[in-house]
Amino acid sequence: MILRKRGSDFESMISTHREQKTFEESVASTLKKMGVKVEMASRLTYNDELIKWCDVVVPCGGDGTFLLAASRVRDANKPVIGFNSAPHKSVGRLCLPTWCSNDVKGAFSALKEGRFRWMRRSRIRTTITCEDKFLDNITPVDLHTLQYCRYPSVLNPEEPETTRRSETGNPHTTSSLATKVLPFLALNEVFIGESVTSRVSLLRLQIDNGNWTHTKSSGLCVTTGTGSTSWHYSINCLRTHSVMDLMKILHEEFGVKMDISLEKAREVTEKYNQRLMFPPECPEVAYSVREYIRFEEWPAPRGLRVRDRARHVTVKSHCTDAGLVIDGSVSFPFNDGTQAQLEIHPEDSLMTVQMEDALPH
Repeated sequence: MILRKRGSDFESMISTHREQKTFEESVASTLKKMGVKVEMASRLTYNDELIKWCDVVVPCGGDGTFLLAASRVRDANKPVIGFNSAPHKSVGRLCLPTWCSNDVKGAFSALKEGRFRWMRRSRIRTTITCEDKFLDNITPVDLHTLQYCRYPSVLNPEEPETTRRSETGNPHTTSSLATKVLPFLALNEVFIGESVTSRVSLLRLQIDNGNWTHTKSSGLCVTTGTGSTSWHYSINCLRTHSVMDLMKILHEEFGVKMDISLEKAREVTEKYNQRLMFPPECPEVAYSVREYIRFEEWPAPRGLRVRDRARHVTVKSHCTDAGLVIDGSVSFPFNDGTQAQLEIHPEDSLMTVQMEDALPH
């Protein structure tokens, strides 16, 4: 009754829920008939003890479920093999092909017979550095279980302003710094920014071992090759009409002879957009500064590229209510005085499989 009053389609929701549970049971029962021990878990009961116990993790859902399951698997030799539980509604590109969802028994037979290719997907390791006394505040918030989230300040708001400045900004004040490797690995991306989207995110960035740059923006997105086809792509891709406008300016105002037809604009757009994506096993990350604010003294110093590839990215926060979000599912407070280093290590890679899109005969 409550759901209907707020305008939700309850019948559709309960139908989807039942379909999901039926699919989960079909996967579990198929494995049990093959003599495999199975433990089932929801996002609330999925824990380190279960992950340590199992030989393989089999998420049933879509890409979001796959990302959530993979983020807690730290063993690079423990496979995560996902089924898309609703192939008629979503693609689930991280999961097995659609035919596997329609023929679960056949999919497991193909896996058992070795009719697949192993794939390793790079993941981002995040190491946090801040004052020792604030390190315990860097705790995860599961965004899937909350309606909204606000992050506690790294600084104590009850302390005098002069005290806070001396602790965080005075180079002559000695303070104890501590580091912490976050317990979640990002398969898609790490996003850093203010929780209130209308507020400017103040971040200092160091790309590889370059100079530090002060930036104002709508946040920073650092992605793997796996994630380069999703949010990274959406942030940076060009639209055909924009490319066509640029081609017309070059042709009409700069005298560059070129074909300015819609077909040619589409071709150029496609070539540009394809270059945004890179292989999932790539040892580099790609970063994107969203809605980069450029005026007067910002950025300082000038020269930082809005997007690029790097071996590692280091970020210092000057935000007031910010979060560091891993794969859109779990968030850590990332306020003034906190630093994060984002990088890829081979031992953090995720083992998964690739199978042919067509049903094997």
